[in-house]
Amino acid sequence: MNMFAATVGNLINELFCALDGSDYDKVTACFAPEGHWVRQGKVVQGWPAIKSSLLGARPITLTTIHAVTNFYIAQNSPSSANARFYLTVYRHDSKGSGVPPYAVPVPSAIGLCEVDFMFDGSRWLIQHLATGPYAFTG
Repeated sequence: MNMFAATVGNLINELFCALDGSDYDKVTACFAPEGHWVRQGKVVQGWPAIKSSLLGARPITLTTIHAVTNFYIAQNSPSSANARFYLTVYRHDSKGSGVPPYAVPVPSAIGLCEVDFMFDGSRWLIQHLATGPYAFTG
């Protein structure tokens, strides 16, 4: 994998690891200031809106793992790129019963995602992210 592919692929992995860890500042920082995310059927645009959409959105008892696979760069230039990947979401809600480790759940969603990146002069950021459409949801 070349350095460019590794950099933008890592940005996507960073976003979903931060989301799973409830680090919403880090999630937001993966986006361009006016970037937008089509998430759960809604368009969320800009840092304040992205962070606000995440705060209080999940119960404290919910654990998620977002697995990114088949990352494919469809096109790129020195200042922009487009990629696709599959996103498999695993969810477990302990509802207050027990502590980790939890039983391994089956995937709750599997979907094809698309992302547009932009280079801001110093780093790559997400300009547009569409998580879905989902082929399977549970």
